[in-house]
Amino acid sequence: MNNPDPDDLHSRNYPVQENMALQRKVWRFERVGWYALLVLIGLSLAGLFSSGPLSTREVRSADGQLRVEYQRFLRNGASDGLVIHVLGKAQEPLEIELSGELLRGFNIEMLQPQPLKARAAGEGVSVWMLSDSAGQAVLYLTLRSDTVGSVDTQVSRPETGASVRFSQFIYP
Repeated sequence: MNNPDPDDLHSRNYPVQENMALQRKVWRFERVGWYALLVLIGLSLAGLFSSGPLSTREVRSADGQLRVEYQRFLRNGASDGLVIHVLGKAQEPLEIELSGELLRGFNIEMLQPQPLKARAAGEGVSVWMLSDSAGQAVLYLTLRSDTVGSVDTQVSRPETGASVRFSQFIYP
């Protein structure tokens, strides 16, 4: 790379008037802007604004009977999954209670597998699932976000007292 001519870095009046001190500040500002843009793109790819390693989370109850997989960052109007793993006795109904701001911040589009029964529980909903021969049950929910901001949710097992809380942020 050729070194610039020292005269090129000084202000001139001919053929056009230049202010090289200001031009160097503009170049520095552009360089900082490019670096900031690269950092923003990297964070976006990592999941800061949607699904990815920065967004994927899992919480467990203290006794290990309840585990929830969720995305920490969501977009308003977008569908996303919530997976609830429950441990209990083999071939018995297990009750799962979903409460908090979940029903105000999301529309539940799908529950898989279909629960044995469901009922309203305060501001939430209770769902009963049949465990398999190993005593495990998994509930898959497809949710469509319907608000903007932070949404706090609690998932619990009323019979055992196992409970987890988590928060999700919904971008506009």
